[in-house]
Order: sequence, then C-alpha cells, then structure tokens
Amino acid sequence: MSWWMTGLMGLAVFVVVGGVYLWRSNVPPRPSVGVAMTLMSGDETRGYYVSGAGPSIVLLASAGRAASDFNELVATLNEAGYRTIAIDPPGIGESTLMEKEGMTGHDLARGVHEIVEKEVPTGEKITVLGHAFGNRIARTYAADYPDRVAATILAAAGGKVAIHPKAAEALRHSFFTFMPDWWRRPKVRYAFFSADNPIPDYWMGGWSTGTAQLQGYTTRSTPSEDFWGGGSAPMLVVQAMDDTIAPPEHTAFLLKEEFGDRVTVAEIENAGHALFPEQAEKIAAAMLAFLAIHHPISE
Repeated sequence: MSWWMTGLMGLAVFVVVGGVYLWRSNVPPRPSVGVAMTLMSGDETRGYYVSGAGPSIVLLASAGRAASDFNELVATLNEAGYRTIAIDPPGIGESTLMEKEGMTGHDLARGVHEIVEKEVPTGEKITVLGHAFGNRIARTYAADYPDRVAATILAAAGGKVAIHPKAAEALRHSFFTFMPDWWRRPKVRYAFFSADNPIPDYWMGGWSTGTAQLQGYTTRSTPSEDFWGGGSAPMLVVQAMDDTIAPPEHTAFLLKEEFGDRVTVAEIENAGHALFPEQAEKIAAAMLAFLAIHHPISE
C-alpha cells in the first residue's frame, strides 16, 4: 500500500474518532425528576423541577452540573415528606446563560429567590441545600434572605481556602469532554470520587463549560466573607472525608470552629467531592436527622 493511501486511511480514522468524541462532548445531563417549571425574569428564563409535598427544600448543584445530579436525593426527600425545588443553573436546561460581566454570587442568589417567591408561600421558610459551587449560592441566599431560611445544608462546602493545584487541574480537566474517556476518567475520579468508587455514566457527561465559566467569574467577583457564614440559620455540613477539592480541614472543620453550635458536621467516609453517587444512604440519613430538628415535617 502506498504511503499516501496509508496517510489517507490514518486521516480518515482520525476524523471519525475525533467526530465521535466531539459528538460525545455534547452529551446532555440526564433528565431531572419532578415537574418541569420555568420562570421568566426580564429576558432570562429560569428552569427548575418541583416534586413531592411538604416543607420545601431548594437544591443547587455543583459547578457546570445540572439539577438532575440530585435525582436520587429528591426521591428520598419526597418519600420522607419533603417538597423539593431543584434548580438548573444558568446555561443548563431551560435556564438562560447570562452575560457574566458584572455578575456576582448575589445575582445568582437573587435568581434563586425569584423562584422561591413564586413557589413558596409568603411567610413559609425553606431549607436551602448546595453542593460544591452550589453551596456558595446557598450560603449567599441564606445571608441575603435570612427571613426565608429555616436551615442550610452544605455538601462539599469550600469557598475560603484555595483549592490544591493538583485538584484544581483535575477539576478543570473534568470539563474536557472532547477528550477520550481513558484520559479523562482519572481526572474526574481524582477531583470528585474516592478510591475505586464507581463513576456513574451521568457524571462522565452533562458538563456545561459555559455555565462553569459564568460560575467561575462570580466566584472571583464575590468575596468569601459575603457568603462564608451563610446567614444565621442552623447549618449542616456534609463533609466527604476524601474530598480533594474541599478537604475537611479547609471546610467543615473551619466552619465548626468559627460558628460553633450553629454548625452540625456529618463526616462521610469513603466519599469524594461528588458525594451523592458514592454514599447516598449515609448522606440522606444525616440530612433527614438534621431536618427533623431544624425543619420538621410538622411545620
């Protein structure tokens, strides 16, 4: 076979393989459970999912991730007697990706508040739950709208100490969905999962770079002191003990030391930054025990 035929075949293989990975880079998040709802605010649309009945819990996902990451937790909370409002961040689902210039975490918290005002009767308090980046907005919300918050739940609660460079690089590479899985999977594992815990398929897909860029901008434009204390409501910190991005000494332990009895820490062994796919039962048990005290179903 001539050299040019060999080269042509190699190019064809490269184009096909490259096309497959570019196609896979557009794999959307899995569908969210609950009734799909939207709210119009000026030129922006906010998408969210409502499920169950009872006291309301608002759920805010990790950076560049969708509300559907909470699907299993939503089912557990609904079964226990709670109503959930799981919100897609800007750029995911029906939620408009906003211009990032001038945005802060307070703007994202205001978007959450508009949904709360629509969905939760005046005078009724909520629990706001944030995972990873979502915990920043949960705490900002609790600080900006304290009269609406009965309790705050934080999972993977960073925000004050810079992420270790190796973990930061793994986090950044997790968004490189155009790269082959054999290259990218170890990055996702190091950033989000403990040891040999299985990585669900939906965690290999469903990443939104545009959303993460907006969220990263608001992280840089919002001082940690604006949200660190998370208002004044009781706080549960669900701490994965193998979290490389938000290790306990930089998160739960600092919060407990600073805010004392207002903070309850649930230490979750054999879990990383993703938490929920790894130790769902332990996390749910810790949350329900906390909610039974600070936002009981009888209210």
